[in-house]
Amino acid sequence: MRLIYTKPKLKDLSQGSRIAFARQFRLMTQDNVSDKLGLTGECKRRTMTRYEKGERNPKDDRTLEIANILNVNYNAIKKY
Repeated sequence: MRLIYTKPKLKDLSQGSRIAFARQFRLMTQDNVSDKLGLTGECKRRTMTRYEKGERNPKDDRTLEIANILNVNYNAIKKY
């Protein structure tokens, strides 16, 4: 079985889109990021989905954690 890598595309410049782009670029799933953030319970993936859709914006300390997990600069996610 061959795996085909497709380059992720940045939909818009919102904070959620930048999080999703960086996550896909690092070949991580929402579950991977949720686990590394220490989210627990049945809704851990829903939290990441809401961040990426722009329904919720993470606080500054959570944004810094996400940036560290995805190995990107904090300003690349937070400020544009």
